Amino acid sequence: MNRTTFRGVLSVEEFRALWSAELLSVTGDQFARVALVVLVFDRTGSAAMAGLTYALTFVPALAGTLALSQVADQRPRRQVVVFVDGLRALVVAVMVIPGVDLLWQCVLVSVLSFVGGPYSAAQLALLRDLLSEEQYSVGMSLRQITVQAAQLAGVATGGLLSTAVSPQFCLAVNAFTFAASALLLGKRIRSRPAPAPASSSGRFVADGVTLVWSDPRRRAIFVMTFLGVCYVVPEGIAVAYVSEMGHGAVVVGLVLASCNAGAVIGLPIFVRFVTPDRQRVALAVVCVAVGIPLVPIALVDGIFVAMVAFAVSGALWAALVVMSASFLAELLPDASRSRGMGLASSANVAAQGMGIGVSGLAAEVVNPSWVIAIAGAVSVPLALWPSLSWLRSTAPPR
Repeated sequence: MNRTTFRGVLSVEEFRALWSAELLSVTGDQFARVALVVLVFDRTGSAAMAGLTYALTFVPALAGTLALSQVADQRPRRQVVVFVDGLRALVVAVMVIPGVDLLWQCVLVSVLSFVGGPYSAAQLALLRDLLSEEQYSVGMSLRQITVQAAQLAGVATGGLLSTAVSPQFCLAVNAFTFAASALLLGKRIRSRPAPAPASSSGRFVADGVTLVWSDPRRRAIFVMTFLGVCYVVPEGIAVAYVSEMGHGAVVVGLVLASCNAGAVIGLPIFVRFVTPDRQRVALAVVCVAVGIPLVPIALVDGIFVAMVAFAVSGALWAALVVMSASFLAELLPDASRSRGMGLASSANVAAQGMGIGVSGLAAEVVNPSWVIAIAGAVSVPLALWPSLSWLRSTAPPR
């Protein structure tokens, strides 16, 4: 049997266009996130306002996904991603204009985040339109590696450019990357008809929950997405943990980078050794295993040993995301694929937000290292139910 490789999926011209467009968008988006925090802090001198602005680049995406992900099933998906990228280019271009009031900057940031939710839902569903079932998990792995690497490069470069040139320059770069992405997607991806008829029903959230919950296989994957509440804890309290270990801001960046680096290094290994026929069992095993490297953190003295543990956990989490998204894309009917994947994505975002918030509060009263260790330990029994449910519901008939 021929093994699907990164080279194989990159030979698909439309996938190559989608992948290149996302690389542009994510890199530019990270430039903008850093630039906005710098811009707001320069204007207000408030770390709280800077943090709120950073949160606005994530949180409204949850509302956008819940409210509009069904649009990607009722409109041609290429049309959705091209329109949203074009809209985001215009919004960021307005933010570049000197003298735009800070309140309006925050409103525009919220708009960017809001439309990013349905964009992601449409993009994930479109990816399945472009790749076969065998190619999809490899394509998702390559996408995940690219996103993690682009986030690392974007944050680092954005910080340098914001300081050396100006935050407005980073925003201008982001407007350009969104516009370039829209042009690339519009020219290189073939238009396909909408997979579902337009509907005026206002029950799209309830219908989406029914869609993923009615099938035990989809339900198991959906529950797995909530486990991000535990897995995100090392990132959520990285500053507090590094301070506990007696290090400064530079090490905070290294700790955060270790989580992403684990995915970049680990996913090629995953693609090489975990073939599609092994992924049914691997999904359950990895789901339980993600939190295990975090359990000894309370007993670890060296920060660099902890970073290795974070990298291993990050690599396992990335593999879990790839496998769960791949299986969910196959289990959802095409006419509802964007809505189902958008709902799962929303659950993941909500879980991570909750995990960051709760772990931050816990780290005020308990040593951060123990918060991380407890999160890892708690994740194991929580993961058992969806993992066992997945194995039972997907077991081949005897």
